[in-house]
Amino acid sequence: MVKRRAAIYARFSSHNQRSESIEIQVDAGTRYIAENGLELVRVYADYAKTGRNTDRSDYKRMMNDARLGLFDYVVIYKVPRIMRNRDEMALTRIMLRKAGVEILYAGEEIASGSSGVLQLGMLEVLAEWESAIDSERIIDGIQKNAQRCMANGRTLYGWDIVEGRYVVNDREAAVLHRMKNLLFSGSTVADIVRAVANERSRNGKPFNHDRTKKLLLRPQNGGTYSYAGHVVEDGMPAIWPKIEQDMIISMLGTPRPRRRVDHAAEWPLTGKLYCAECGNTLAGTSGTSKGGTVYAYYKCKKCKRTFRRDILEDAIVDMTICALERPDVRKRIADGMATYEATMEDAPLESERLRKEIKRIDAAFERIWQAIEDGIAPPGGKERIEDLKARKDALETEYQIAKANENIEPGFSELMDWLDNVAEEMNPQEILTMFVRAVQIDKTEVRLYFAFDYYGDNFTPPKKDEHPVKGCSSNSPMVEARRIELRSYMAPGRHLQAQSSRRSREGRVRRRTGPAPVGSILACGIPTTSASAAS
Repeated sequence: MVKRRAAIYARFSSHNQRSESIEIQVDAGTRYIAENGLELVRVYADYAKTGRNTDRSDYKRMMNDARLGLFDYVVIYKVPRIMRNRDEMALTRIMLRKAGVEILYAGEEIASGSSGVLQLGMLEVLAEWESAIDSERIIDGIQKNAQRCMANGRTLYGWDIVEGRYVVNDREAAVLHRMKNLLFSGSTVADIVRAVANERSRNGKPFNHDRTKKLLLRPQNGGTYSYAGHVVEDGMPAIWPKIEQDMIISMLGTPRPRRRVDHAAEWPLTGKLYCAECGNTLAGTSGTSKGGTVYAYYKCKKCKRTFRRDILEDAIVDMTICALERPDVRKRIADGMATYEATMEDAPLESERLRKEIKRIDAAFERIWQAIEDGIAPPGGKERIEDLKARKDALETEYQIAKANENIEPGFSELMDWLDNVAEEMNPQEILTMFVRAVQIDKTEVRLYFAFDYYGDNFTPPKKDEHPVKGCSSNSPMVEARRIELRSYMAPGRHLQAQSSRRSREGRVRRRTGPAPVGSILACGIPTTSASAAS
C-alpha cells in the first residue's frame, strides 16, 4: 500500500504573531502536499498556544489520530511550529514513528542522511533557545514597565489606560465611592452588594460578595501601584486617600476563621434525601434574612427546590418513632439484629485486626533499634519513633474498646427493651442516622425508607415516573406503601411547609392533636393497617 495520506499541523503563540500565521502555514503545507503528490486528509491548528509544552487541544487530537492510523505524514511549516522543547520534540517524533507517521517540513529544506539528523538537531535547539530568549525579553519588559508604574496592559475597574498609564474613570470611581461610603456607614458587604445590584463589572456581570470585597481591598484605590513585585506609593492616581484605604483594609482585611462544619452531624439527612422529580440528592444549606435570622434548608442542586430543615427533620423523626412504637415493627427489628449478630460470629474480629496492626508496629520498632545498634542512624528516625508510639497508643485504646464490645452479646429481650425506650435514650440526630436509609421528597409528600428493611446494595429511591422498587422489604416481596397522617400543613403545589410537634429535651414526642392534615408521609416497608397509626 502506497503512503499518500497527509495531515497539516499549524500553530502560533499569542506574543509571536509574525508571517507564520495559521493561514500562511496551512497554505504552504497545502502547496507542499500538492507538489509531492500527497492527499490532504486532516488539518490541525492551535491558536495562541505556546510550543514549550503539549497542552494543546489540536496537537493532542493529531497524536491520537496518528495512533488510529488516519494519516501517513504530518506536514509542518517549520520546526518551531510543532514544538519549542527538545525533549517533547524527541518524544513526539518517537510516538509518531511508532504509529508509522513521518514528519515533513514545508518551509525548510532538510537534508537526508546524517546531515539531516544534525540539521534537525540544530533547528530544534535554536527553536528552544528562541523561546527562552522571547520569555526573558517579555519578563524584562514587564519589569521595566512596572518600575515606571505603567499599566502593562492590565485593566483595573476604576481606571482607564491612556498612553500606557492609568487614568481614573469617573463613572466607575463613583461606584467604588458608593461602596466605600456604605461600608463606613456600617453596612455589611452583603448590604453593599444589594445596593449596587444594578451596576455591572467590565465583563458585564453583577458584583458578588467576593468581587466587591476584592475591589474594596485593592491597595491601588489609595494610589499604591502594585505589579510584578513592584510596589510604589503614589505610583498611580488614587480614587480616595490612602488613610481611608488603610481603614478599609483594617475592617475587611482580617479574615474570620471559617467554622469547620461536620455535615454528618449538622445535616443528618445528607446523602439520604432524594428529590422525586430529578432523582438527585439534596444538600444542606443556609441563608440569612435582612433581619439577620439564619434559616437552614435542604436544597436540590438541579431543581433548586428548598425545604425547611427543621420541619422536615422533625416530621421524619416523628414518623420513625411512631413506627417504632408498634410491637410488630420492634419485633422485626430485634429479630433482624439477632440474626445479624449470629451471622457475624464467623466474621473476622475487629480486635484481631487491631492486634495484628500493633504487632506490625512492634516489628517496626525492632528494625529501628537493630539499625541503631548496628551503628546506622536512619534519616528521620526520631520522628518515625514518635509517630509509631502515638499510633500504637491509639491502637491499644481501640483494641480495648473492641474487646469490650465483642464481649457484649445482647439477646432478643435486651434488644426489645432497648427499642421500647429508644425515644428517651436517643436524640433526633441518632434516630435519623440509625433508622433512616433514604428519604424521597416531593412537593406535597415524603416517602421514608427505613434502614431496618433490606433494599439491596447501592439503593436509590425510584423517580416519580419510575416503577416502585420491588423486593426491598425484608418480610415482604414488595414495598408496601401506606399513607400515614402527619400533623403538618403542606399547601398543594408549593414547597413543603409543615408545622410538626417539637420534641422535649428528654427526646419524648408530644402527641399531636387537631384536625386531619392536608399532607401525608409515606412509609415503605412498614405494613400499615390504618391511617391513624401515626396519630
